[in-house]
Amino acid sequence: METFAGEVFVIGAGAMAEAFVKGVIEKRAIAPERVVVTGRTLGGRAAGLREKYGVRVAGTEAAAGARMVFLAVKPADTAEALAQVRPYLHGQPLVSFAAGVTMDWMAEIIEHRSPVVRTMPNIPVGVLEGATAVSFPEAGLAERDRKDILFLLGQLGEVVEIPERLMNAATAFSGSGPGFVCYFLEAMEAAAIRLGFDPELARALLLQTVVGTARTLREWGLAPDELRRRVTSPGGTTQAGVAVMEAGRLADVVDAALQAAARRSEEMGRAYAVVRD
Repeated sequence: METFAGEVFVIGAGAMAEAFVKGVIEKRAIAPERVVVTGRTLGGRAAGLREKYGVRVAGTEAAAGARMVFLAVKPADTAEALAQVRPYLHGQPLVSFAAGVTMDWMAEIIEHRSPVVRTMPNIPVGVLEGATAVSFPEAGLAERDRKDILFLLGQLGEVVEIPERLMNAATAFSGSGPGFVCYFLEAMEAAAIRLGFDPELARALLLQTVVGTARTLREWGLAPDELRRRVTSPGGTTQAGVAVMEAGRLADVVDAALQAAARRSEEMGRAYAVVRD
């Protein structure tokens, strides 16, 4: 079984930090004692991760001994966290989970002491079924480190490598995607209840329909439009429903939603970049 050699230092103890810790430890990609976590305090959530997963908890200075540093704080807290860890960076990769914060800006904050890697995970990483987009710097990152970063992120689900110019789009499509999917599912569930289903049964059928559809697409290697055509008989029930969605210009609404989310990601990045330590 492949494992990661060295220690990782995780800045943050919230949901994203826990998802990462859970993934790498439960998948046995790294031993718990080689994961070091720090939070705003060494108690609270950080202590909770120690009790739950067996990781170590230490101050920011422990980053000096880590082979990689993972930044798992809110975007608005990025500048402060980077300023605190900066004295302990000496070339080990810094991998950021912060939405909207560019690699160039983070590199400036840490005075180019380490190569910066930017990622955009989504909420299903919490159950190790996430989608994570990752952008690597053009220079300064060893190939071994690149492969190890992909290996560690892969414990959380699917990983795709993209140029940083697409990161705002990835934030809209993948990062916000679960929220958009849930908004559609809310409407499906409410409609099922109006059709006569009780809420519990509607939820059970809805979830299995989604899980089963996603698995069919993956295992059969189909595009969504291909599977839709397979289940759409001329004059049938699916065709009747799709016709209503087309009349309501659902595709245009989805496109507009993704465009708005991508613009907002870019705006947030510019806002955070104003902050300096």
